[in-house]
Amino acid sequence: MTVNLHLDADYTVLSFDGKLMSDADLTDAQQLLNSLTNWNVVLDLAKLAYVNSSGIAFFVKVLTRARLNQGDVVVLNVNDQLTKIFELTKINQVFHMANTMTEVKAYFKK
Repeated sequence: MTVNLHLDADYTVLSFDGKLMSDADLTDAQQLLNSLTNWNVVLDLAKLAYVNSSGIAFFVKVLTRARLNQGDVVVLNVNDQLTKIFELTKINQVFHMANTMTEVKAYFKK
């Protein structure tokens, strides 16, 4: 599991690659989260193959910290398997979901 950070003027992108199955998989993500200064966050899940409750809890933690810092979170590029998990856990009702960066940019502009 790898996590990459990309800083943009309007938001921060955290890209996940692999399977997010334990707290150990989140070590790098936690460090990146602690270094954020721009709390408009995009969670890019295009390359995330699987997520379990540990990953869902981390996503909620990101959302909580973002909102405490006057920011927000958009989840981008959710594949079919993750969509099923998000619907089952109803996490798709908590996060703003986007399919393109154009949607992300429009969301953060408002």
